[in-house]
Amino acid sequence: MNLSYSIKCFLLFILIAGIFLLPRATSAQEMEQVARSKIEGTIQDTNKEPIPEVKIGLKHIETGLTFKSESNKKGEFLFSSLPPGKYSFLIEKAGYQNKAGEFELLPNTLKKLQIFLDKEETPEHKQEREAISFFDEGAKLAGENKLDQAIQAFQKAVELKPDFAEAYLNIGILCFQQQKDDEAEKALLKANELKPDEPKAKQILADIYYEKSKTLIQSEKTDEALEKLKQAYSLNSNHAYVNYLLGILYTNKEMKEEARIHLEIFLKLDPKSPLAEKAKQILESLKNKFYNPNTAR
Repeated sequence: MNLSYSIKCFLLFILIAGIFLLPRATSAQEMEQVARSKIEGTIQDTNKEPIPEVKIGLKHIETGLTFKSESNKKGEFLFSSLPPGKYSFLIEKAGYQNKAGEFELLPNTLKKLQIFLDKEETPEHKQEREAISFFDEGAKLAGENKLDQAIQAFQKAVELKPDFAEAYLNIGILCFQQQKDDEAEKALLKANELKPDEPKAKQILADIYYEKSKTLIQSEKTDEALEKLKQAYSLNSNHAYVNYLLGILYTNKEMKEEARIHLEIFLKLDPKSPLAEKAKQILESLKNKFYNPNTAR
């Protein structure tokens, strides 16, 4: 009786144990069946060039399982037999900005990814980006006629990027508009140094030197005025009134050939100028060897 009772108890234990073990086996079997999802993708830079040896890490959020892969020479990577669910990911490569995030993977699917990595920002790149931001702000403020604020924004741009020729040019233009000729000249000379092929800086510098030469002539500092006009002419030989004043000063110095050249250029550039008739008279009088230079004043 005792033996029979013992056998019954043993069989009952086996039955109970089987009840508890069966769902576990089924659960693992189900996991095996649904773990068929795959991820394949490519990793490229912003120029669409493949990036090899990029580390890709996945974490299955529900279970905590982690999966790792690495891109090949073509920038390709693959994860196979992944359980479905939500994942977090981390993509790492020296010299590039890390990329992280989350996504959901559905059962029995192939998920294709195309990932772009930005190069890691150096301090120089950061300064350049900030300089461009200040430049854009300055352009916006200038468009709103907030000239002082615009100049300040452009000045911040050149502090961050000392070779920012366009910012120097805009400072020069705005200062010239405000009749701050000395500040304009300084900025435009820098712009011209950095970008000598840019004609705008040369044109405004020629205007500045022309205005300064007129002030010097009024103060009877004709030699200094002549030097300023020479500078203006070297920057913009098509400045009509620079040529006119050069013609006048050379006439007064009895440098007839130089005077003739510049007065003829003036008449060619601006034949309808109110000063055209006077220029013609001076040219005619230059032919007379007894010409009195005082008549050109």
